[in-house]
Amino acid sequence: MRNVILTFALTALIFSTALSAQGAGENALSAQELLARLDRELDYGKGLVKGTYVLIRRNGQSETWKINRFFNGEDALYLFDRKGRGLESKLLTKDEGENVFFYNVLAAKLFRKTDDEKYESMMGTGFFYVDLSGYSYQANYNPLVNADLEIAGEMFYRVSLKPILPYFYKKLVLLVSKKDLKPYRIDFHDRDGILFKTLNLKYGSVKVKDGNKVDDLTKASRWEMLDLNTGSITVWEIQEIDKSVVPDPSLFAVDNLSR
Repeated sequence: MRNVILTFALTALIFSTALSAQGAGENALSAQELLARLDRELDYGKGLVKGTYVLIRRNGQSETWKINRFFNGEDALYLFDRKGRGLESKLLTKDEGENVFFYNVLAAKLFRKTDDEKYESMMGTGFFYVDLSGYSYQANYNPLVNADLEIAGEMFYRVSLKPILPYFYKKLVLLVSKKDLKPYRIDFHDRDGILFKTLNLKYGSVKVKDGNKVDDLTKASRWEMLDLNTGSITVWEIQEIDKSVVPDPSLFAVDNLSR
């Protein structure tokens, strides 16, 4: 009888250990999958993305740009055009955000952003250069699933993202809905660990053109960045994606930014 009990106890221990190991593996995969969903949701594919870029200051004053983003799979070129002023600036990101260049059209000045400089505000808005660089979150952050979070009766996965190479962001916190598994918010913490800005992703219908075919696709069509230090809100609203546009390679040449 004693041998039977001992055998049963050992079997239970082995089974429990196996379950624990399996659970840990699932948890790790879960964190990576949730982060992969963020990268997929923010990927609009090759072609041309059209939209607006609006800075709303604490005092209610606002500035609006028309924005066109050309993408070839690795490099992206953003053109910022303001009514009454025309083309004001260009943002070029190369090699999936590894190299970032900003060209001020009005001042005719080109700036190459180094690692630390990528974490500067772009045109005084809530987005940093790195936020629009198109870099992969999976390649730059280690995810860890924390306790679930309830907001207004809805449950969210809470994923802490630790940068592999820490610069200004010490930690990001990603919220993914447990209902539809879509990412809805990213909280940004500075090098002192203080929350200083929040990106809210809102979903809506986006017109997608591909040759003669036109579809409506539900995507993260509105990026709202709240800067807690300045009280400003910056909104990038995506209105149309044209996959039939094949950007000429010359668009992504640094030497052509001044032309």
